[in-house]
Amino acid sequence: MATLKEIRVRLKSVTNIQKITKSMKMVSAAKYARAERDLKVARPYGLGAKAFYEQAEIKGDNTSPNQLLVAVTSDRGLCGGVHSNVCKAIKAIMNEMENTADTKLVLIGDKSKAMLSRLYAKNILMSFNDIGKKSPTFGDATRVAQNILDSDYKFDNARMFYNECGFI
Repeated sequence: MATLKEIRVRLKSVTNIQKITKSMKMVSAAKYARAERDLKVARPYGLGAKAFYEQAEIKGDNTSPNQLLVAVTSDRGLCGGVHSNVCKAIKAIMNEMENTADTKLVLIGDKSKAMLSRLYAKNILMSFNDIGKKSPTFGDATRVAQNILDSDYKFDNARMFYNECGFI
């Protein structure tokens, strides 16, 4: 049975842990609010491009052998559900295809690289990290797109997998 002193020490450690957890939540909330504010400015550009392609009725050939799958995750963090859902979707597509030799992966973020390199190492065309450390910029997207275009891989269809939050 615990003595009174041991109980006091445990209570003190529990309250200290509660304080640390509360401060971590506050820091996380501030970072999330900043990211949401930055995203709100950029969202109209993405929605405009999406509306353009929907109106143009441009469709890729999903049955073509040369496909490019782009996974967008983060380099680190405690959002495992986001990373695993993106990688799960890519794994499902790769398993559903008969010949995955002609399908290439572009991995943005260390988490997708860690999850997909074990199964599909020979399918990885290129990978990037340090893209989302600060607020994403047009220069980051340009660098990724230019590297894809400069590669020798000719693809018929490209799909991007990312987490979409419901905030506008």
